[in-house]
Amino acid sequence: MELNRIEKLLSRYEEGETTLSEEKELREYFNQEELPEHLETYALLFKFQSQESSTTYKEIEPIELDKRNYRFAWTSIAAVIIVALGLFYFNQPQVSLTNSEMSSITEQEQVLEKTKQTLKMVSAMMNDGTADLVYLQEFNKTKNQIIELN
Repeated sequence: MELNRIEKLLSRYEEGETTLSEEKELREYFNQEELPEHLETYALLFKFQSQESSTTYKEIEPIELDKRNYRFAWTSIAAVIIVALGLFYFNQPQVSLTNSEMSSITEQEQVLEKTKQTLKMVSAMMNDGTADLVYLQEFNKTKNQIIELN
């Protein structure tokens, strides 16, 4: 008879429908030495509960941080802020442009490309001129050697 009652209490316990007095009754039942085989798994649960209810925890002493830990804390805070700002900056919605704005942008891009081509051409001419300067420097060096010999 008692075994049937315990099994009913266990099913109610698993559903979370037992009262505190019924749970106490289950704990007392599972603290005994001889239990049916199919209920031995529950014995560990209730024994653990009764052991843990008797333990007390003392208050943890606060940890004192030295200068090094403060620097680490501030570095961590700075890193979090940088990541947050980066996410905010890169997650901005793209601005959609109208057709007139698109045409003005293409004109600006064309002017930019033309300017780049012109500067590239000027750079190439300057590079050719500096290549000729190497020969001029060699000529001056040879001329100075001849003058020193005389």
